[in-house]
Amino acid sequence: MALSASGLGSGLDINGLVSQLMAVERQPLTAMARKEASFQAKLSAFGQIKGSLSALQTAANALKDAARFSATKATVGSDAGFTASTASGAAVGNYAVQVEQLARTQRIATSATTSFDPVDGTVGAPQTLEIRFGKMVGGAFEAGETVDGTFTPGAGAAKTLEFTGSSIEDLRDAINKGDLGVSASVIDNGTAKQLVLTSKNTGADQAFSIGGTVGLNYTPGADAGTSSDPVYRLQSSQDARVNIDGIVVTRGSNTVSGAIEGVTLTLAKETDKPASLAVNEDFAGARSAIDAFVKAYNDTQGTLKNLTAYNAETKAASTLTGDSTARSIQSQVRNLVGGALSGLGDTTRLADIGVTFDKDGKLTVDGSKLDAALKDPNRGVAAFFAGSGDTKGLAATVSDGLKNFIDSDGLLAGRTEGINSSIKLIGKQREAFEARLESVQKRYQAQFTALDSTIASMTQTGNYLTQQLASLPGFA
Repeated sequence: MALSASGLGSGLDINGLVSQLMAVERQPLTAMARKEASFQAKLSAFGQIKGSLSALQTAANALKDAARFSATKATVGSDAGFTASTASGAAVGNYAVQVEQLARTQRIATSATTSFDPVDGTVGAPQTLEIRFGKMVGGAFEAGETVDGTFTPGAGAAKTLEFTGSSIEDLRDAINKGDLGVSASVIDNGTAKQLVLTSKNTGADQAFSIGGTVGLNYTPGADAGTSSDPVYRLQSSQDARVNIDGIVVTRGSNTVSGAIEGVTLTLAKETDKPASLAVNEDFAGARSAIDAFVKAYNDTQGTLKNLTAYNAETKAASTLTGDSTARSIQSQVRNLVGGALSGLGDTTRLADIGVTFDKDGKLTVDGSKLDAALKDPNRGVAAFFAGSGDTKGLAATVSDGLKNFIDSDGLLAGRTEGINSSIKLIGKQREAFEARLESVQKRYQAQFTALDSTIASMTQTGNYLTQQLASLPGFA
């Protein structure tokens, strides 16, 4: 392959000349890059606006829940023997509550002196264990202790287990695998292995009797029996008894609901005297949601202001200065939040409950006025935010209005789609222009190479003529 070096014949810096010419030719690419960067900045700016509007919509949606404005809280006195939780709209008041009796499961055990040996179910037909649930009735509550009465079996058939094992451990495992409503364990007390059966649920109607051919027989009664009996009672099933302001309430569980409207008591221990229970309105959740809404609105306005601002001193514009879409969003969002609503009672706008606009267009909260409005049922703050019937409240009004901006077919989606199209167009223009530049560079290179060759030829001819002339007689 022949070697060539541009400029060798003429002394011209062909590569340098071509490079300088191409720098001029490439200037439109710089303009394209600046324009693309401007579009990218706008795309990012509209992304920021969408994010702030989405946050505002989330804050507005949190205020759609009217239950926030009727929340309550329970305060329990010391050493109460119970805890309390409340639902929205719970009956406000003060109560004296005493846990007279906890709900319990029935628990029985085989003899503590002689290990229980079940009838072997591996020989011949399987042995059976029958369990029938029922209720102890006719007992009395005396001096804090339950005295069993008569066991009344419940309706329906007994639950039956077919036992095919031979040991107490086999029987335990079979009971635990079966759907019998009881759990079983084996305890080795050092003298004997005892089988312990416990009902899975508390309550007086969870008493159970046992029978069948496996060798266990027991019917609940007033007599608990002794530890030397084949089967004796460790604990009776019983209902919980709670005294609320002198009224005795019974439940089969240690979770007592419905006795006080909207209040759930969780019983932990029996007590010998009443403890106080105060149920009060709790507006902390509503106040927190309103504060979050105010912050989200102010953040949105701050974002819009920063992106559309113009600094007169430095004559510096922001990314969206003069942008009609941003200005439109800014004014429409303010109208959504600050507009008046009708058909929802005495509160028609945020200013009525102490939330007003300052000179910069941001919301400020008069905490005292807002707290007073939340406590005033005539003010109807819940309806104002959450709506009533078919009438939208402020929360839904704002949330639905924001959809016009941030939904997939909203204003921002249309605007960003247009920007993306412009960016793609610039990309295509750049590709076409760079392809043209490649051919221009080749042309310049060819032209200067030809010029180099021409100059080299002319130089060679000149040198030859000079030599010839110098050889002529008298030429000096």
